[in-house]
Order: sequence, then structure tokens, then C-alpha cells
Amino acid sequence: MSGPMPNRSGELTPAAERQRKSRGTTAVRGKSNPATIPDPDPDWCHAARLMWDSACESGGAAFYESSDYATLWLLCDQIDYLYRTNKDGEAKPRSPEMFKAVLTGLGNLLVSEGDRRKLHIELEKAPDDNPDFLNDLNELLDN
Repeated sequence: MSGPMPNRSGELTPAAERQRKSRGTTAVRGKSNPATIPDPDPDWCHAARLMWDSACESGGAAFYESSDYATLWLLCDQIDYLYRTNKDGEAKPRSPEMFKAVLTGLGNLLVSEGDRRKLHIELEKAPDDNPDFLNDLNELLDN
């Protein structure tokens, strides 16, 4: 499947909803289960561990499913592979194709602000003096 990711059915404009119905397509919904977060490999290089930790701590991780964490683990393992040295201690040549694939995979997981903005996802920082910031923001959006 290629092209931009479609909006969720609840996010469609009335015109887009009519167009979707005229094509006879419907959204299939499933239950989101609590995510299982695998342990990072303790032998990963600094760059792979930095990516793992930052992605797991980011606000975007609120949307991750177990399969997203598994994908992140595989991508971090590839980052580690890109940074390893061979047995002679000489640096391995880094594959630009693999690097591009890792960046594409990370983009699919929305790890950067630019990737999130493409899908109109904006993370807000809570003011230090308002612990109910997200509740207040959700109420504002619902009105």
C-alpha cells in the first residue's frame, strides 16, 4: 500500500464521508490492547539506545501498540548494526539504503515532529502549574 495514510473514519469531513460511502468502503475497527514494551538490547550502541529511549519517552508513544514497539526494536537493532565495527576494529561501510530504510521506518512510527505534523498530530507541553492540562485541552477540543 502506498500513498498518504487515510484519516480515521471519525476524522473525515462530511464530503469525504459521503465519497467514502459512495465507493462502498467501510472502516473495520478493532480493540486496542495494552502495549507490551520489549526490553532494549543491553549491548546496543549509544545511538540505538538513544533512539529507543527517546521514542519510548516521547508523547507519540501514547499511540503505540505492541507491534509499533516491536518495529521500533527492529529499527534500533538496525541502527546498532549500522554503527558496529567488524572484528578487525575497522569501521564497516554504512549502507545508504539501510540508513534510508531505518529513517523511513522511524518516520512511519512518527518519531519526529515533522512526521507527526504531516498527519496533523501536535503534541502540547503542559504548563508547570497546571497538572490537568490535557483534561482541560480535551474539554476545549470537545466544545
